[in-house]
Amino acid sequence: QMLQLARLDPEQGLPDARAVDLAAVATAVCAELGTAILERELDFSLAAEPGVTVPGQGEWLRVLIRNLVDNAIRYTPLGGTVRVAVAAEAGGARVQVADSGPGIPVAERARVLDRFHRLDHEHQPGSGLGLSIARRVAELHGARLDLDRAALGGLQICVVFPATASRPGEAAPQD
Repeated sequence: QMLQLARLDPEQGLPDARAVDLAAVATAVCAELGTAILERELDFSLAAEPGVTVPGQGEWLRVLIRNLVDNAIRYTPLGGTVRVAVAAEAGGARVQVADSGPGIPVAERARVLDRFHRLDHEHQPGSGLGLSIARRVAELHGARLDLDRAALGGLQICVVFPATASRPGEAAPQD
């Protein structure tokens, strides 16, 4: 994760931006994490609207989505619920990850996006870099990361992409 962050830090934009299908990325990430989902006996769902694209870097977006889904899986109790959704909205796109885990207190939400900040030092391994990497990737794509309480009781993280995203059947803008 340190290496990923070091590679992202100096970036000022998206070199070689291409249309990236967010549903395809989310589907691949969830498939990669299938074993962890099964081991934790989670009620897991992925609702991905096909063809929602954003201009960007596919590998960076994979890292962003993987960090969010992996956190939801790790922090949701055995037998809990994780929901992942990808949809076009308001001319842009949204990736949403919600869980039934412990959530993050309102006072800590901004701080968990900082490097090395962790809430659960004793029970979960990690470096405290995953959400800071996710935020940096979102920034590079002109997107924002919103943290809130999930309807499931835990945390909901939404990555909201600007109106440069395209809906199914439309072509994404190319630079």
